[in-house]
Amino acid sequence: MRHTARHVGAGEIHPGVAPLFQPGRNCWKADHADRFYCVQDGADYFRLVRQALLEAKHSVFILGWDIFASVDLLPEGDETDAPTCLDDLLAFVARRRPQLRCYILIWDYAALYTLERDPFSRWKLGWRTPRRVRFGFDDRHPVGGSHHQKIVVVDDRLAFCGGIDLTGHRWDTCAHRIVEPARTSAGRPYGPYHEVQAMVSGPAATSLGVLARERWRALGETRLPRVRPADRDLWPSDVTPDLSDVPVAISRTFAESETQPAIRECEALFMDSIAAAQHSIYIESQYFTNEPLGQALAARLREPRGPEVIVVSPKECHGWLEQSTMGAFRNSVFRHLIDADRHRRLRLVYAAASRAQDVPTFIHSKVMVVDDELVRIGSANFSRRSMGVDSECDLAVQACGDPRVQAGVVHIRNRLLGEHMGLTVDAVAHGIERAGSLRAFIDARENRDRTLVRIELAQLADEEPSEALREAADPAEPILSGSLVADVIPPMDGDTQRGPFVVRLLVAAVLTAALLWASTTFVDGPWFQQLQVALTTTAGMSPRFWAGVSVFVLANVLLAPLELMAIASGVLFGALRGGLVALLGSIVAAASGYLIGRAIGAPGLRRWMSRRAYRSARQLGAEGTVGVLVLRLASVASAGSIHLMCGAGRVPVASYVAGTIIGLAPAMFALAGLGALIRRTLLDPSLSNVLLTFGAALLLAGAATVVRTMLLIRRYAPSVASHRTRAEFG
Repeated sequence: MRHTARHVGAGEIHPGVAPLFQPGRNCWKADHADRFYCVQDGADYFRLVRQALLEAKHSVFILGWDIFASVDLLPEGDETDAPTCLDDLLAFVARRRPQLRCYILIWDYAALYTLERDPFSRWKLGWRTPRRVRFGFDDRHPVGGSHHQKIVVVDDRLAFCGGIDLTGHRWDTCAHRIVEPARTSAGRPYGPYHEVQAMVSGPAATSLGVLARERWRALGETRLPRVRPADRDLWPSDVTPDLSDVPVAISRTFAESETQPAIRECEALFMDSIAAAQHSIYIESQYFTNEPLGQALAARLREPRGPEVIVVSPKECHGWLEQSTMGAFRNSVFRHLIDADRHRRLRLVYAAASRAQDVPTFIHSKVMVVDDELVRIGSANFSRRSMGVDSECDLAVQACGDPRVQAGVVHIRNRLLGEHMGLTVDAVAHGIERAGSLRAFIDARENRDRTLVRIELAQLADEEPSEALREAADPAEPILSGSLVADVIPPMDGDTQRGPFVVRLLVAAVLTAALLWASTTFVDGPWFQQLQVALTTTAGMSPRFWAGVSVFVLANVLLAPLELMAIASGVLFGALRGGLVALLGSIVAAASGYLIGRAIGAPGLRRWMSRRAYRSARQLGAEGTVGVLVLRLASVASAGSIHLMCGAGRVPVASYVAGTIIGLAPAMFALAGLGALIRRTLLDPSLSNVLLTFGAALLLAGAATVVRTMLLIRRYAPSVASHRTRAEFG
């Protein structure tokens, strides 16, 4: 750390070390913590959370990116009578303590992630539990962003903050055994998994309780328990803290919104920590895609006497989305670091649970240790989105030259290294002392079975990812919500509570048909008879057919709903001819939208699309013909949005055309068929025709739902897709 002179005393800054924390710039506040502990891995974290929940009397706040209501917090078993599954446990403690209030808030995820989440969370945590347990989805985030904070606060006295959600595919022990019977998700085993969470007590925990309440208030919640730190000690008796009586900085990321300016404290603290390092920077991060942070590290590596940099990251990115986006971005940043490493002080490594069996430990943690001075644990990755788009929360402690705190910081770092190498803390300390540096110690053990293995340069791709792809998958700034599309077409998102377009269409069709049948006055009216005459004149292949195609294209360009236009074509021309009009018109409109999207480009597209439509289409993506087909049939966004997105994303023309025709043809003819039934009801408003129209609309809505769900599950759900076996995005 940079040096200065300060008075020395209990809890004071020691000579030669400058304070790093600056509230309002690189942290929200720096509060006192009675105790601070680095919780390594999900097994210990889940156990400690369960223990804390059983002690709760006044309030519990849980913030997360994800939650699995029935996650087993003690999959290895327990001898007590209390439940071990989260939903049962919350109901258990709420019934035992009438004064207890529990508030659970998670990200209101987009359509794609619905298939990776527990679909019964709202029922299990919101409806099945006592009313004192509140469960909610938070959708107050920018386009392309998420709420990524992972916080648990109990009685405003004990709190957890870091990178672990109370969900599936997170549990493992520090042993990271190759075969671990308890390490399963939905009954399927998964590999070794490394997590880190901080546990704090005292005023720092109280402030995290305030932060959790602010998240609820932003959603309009007014009835929240007042901040009231428990007067009893909630610290688990079997845990020896790493640090005691220390100030803990709370750093956050929040995107700019209508109610608050952007908060980029996480980014500022990263930059300040990198600049202050004297000897070593140790980083654990799931993602490593932030160019400015990478440039800051590269600048320190170029210095003749700069710090050594150790980066522990996953061996590789998994899944169709990560490999093509975050994996490519990581490789780009790694290449720049390698180019800057002229003094050979960089080590890019992954944790191997068994090198001989080629079993890596997946790194999901977000940790930074600088010299023996600073330790930081939180939810923020070394990614662009964590610095300005996703909500994040990190905790940090600075020793400021205090030998007592310095010893604790080094102990945390050595315990983390010991976990990756199968060594005790003392063995790591002695090994580093003998080797002379962190990197020399890692090099000396690189041929062991359980160790840290270099991420080889040969694994890195040569091509630089496009800026458009970066902006879509790992944006540095929020994607602003444009009103042009949103004002005309409500985006169709499977996640929205308003219901998909087909459901709204069904209700409108049924009500219209019922009114036509019931109102004999209307049916007998002269202008209704004129409408019937007009409908009969539209039959036949004539110039009217091509006029219909032209009108269809024009309406689509003007952002009229494609589905509504297909039904209108069926009303005017009947099932077959109306289907042809709809198909030809939609293909021309799709081509036009593709060209427009390609001309606008991904950055410009952000101003034209609604928040939900952009987020849903971006996250679902389009890989080849099948990807475009799924986009069409899944209806996660309006057709116009998909046209623009595919063009801006430069989906190959052949794939786009094939996927569009295959995806639109059945939908257009089915909707035109519904329109033909409405036409028949208009021409002959009898009860049988009304019931037939109603049944067809109901059947169409049901079929659309089944097709949508099956396609999404088949292509993206981790339980059945070979390339999406792990939900690691959070």
